[in-house]
Amino acid sequence: MRPIGNIPLAPPFRLENHQLAQVLCQIRFSAVLRIRQDDAVIAFQEAIRQAYPRYAKQQGLHVMITPDGVQQQTAPDSQHRFDDSDGVFNVVLAPEFVALETRQYTDIDDFAARVVALAEAVEQHYAPTEIHRVGLRFINELRLTAADPKAEMRDAIAPSLLGAPGSDELSDTVAGAQQVIELTGEDSRMLVRHGLNPGGGTTVDPMGAQGQPRPELNLPFYLLDIDAFAEQSVRYSVEGVEAKVRDFNDDIRSFFAWGVREDYRRAKLGQRDV
Repeated sequence: MRPIGNIPLAPPFRLENHQLAQVLCQIRFSAVLRIRQDDAVIAFQEAIRQAYPRYAKQQGLHVMITPDGVQQQTAPDSQHRFDDSDGVFNVVLAPEFVALETRQYTDIDDFAARVVALAEAVEQHYAPTEIHRVGLRFINELRLTAADPKAEMRDAIAPSLLGAPGSDELSDTVAGAQQVIELTGEDSRMLVRHGLNPGGGTTVDPMGAQGQPRPELNLPFYLLDIDAFAEQSVRYSVEGVEAKVRDFNDDIRSFFAWGVREDYRRAKLGQRDV
């Protein structure tokens, strides 16, 4: 399988010093309205409680990208949230989706196995007829520690991705940059948000897994947010979900390897070939 576009397939590798702020997977399925009822969630909780013992009910939010920036809207349905004991992995169940997210990613085998277990629990207890969307998203915040963050940015990001902010003519005057790329494949799409954030901060929850502030948030960073997904109405299939997640992982890894220079990945991010 070739990744989206003509980007070469990157062989598997690990980053000992990866700068992932968050990894998420969401499976959207045909609505199961009884998930709105708390009693209907008891069996699902029992199925996953050993891995995710903490429970809370929360108000859902829709995040929308508009010409005026990112906006949040309250969703009509409440959501059921399940966390592991360390607060590292979080599961959200709603009438139309189940999602898994973590801020301490290890590898695709562990993450995919968790997604499969959740997809199986949904199938067993709610038997949705169709899957409408499967998505995998890696949010990288590459912290820039050099005295000149913009120079480090040019060392880190390939010119083909960096574009105008990395040009000799504009680099000295760039105060920040946010770019969005939409890519379409044969049966999938990719949305890439990237750019320089010289003031630091983060694009996700600023608190760590234990609810403590993260000191690295004071550093400027280059955002590389890669979201691969397929929007097709197909028969609900756990095997199909796993295949999509692993294919998307190949797409995301290959785009990352194309967009971030290899010498930077090896020297700064500790790339180790697998």
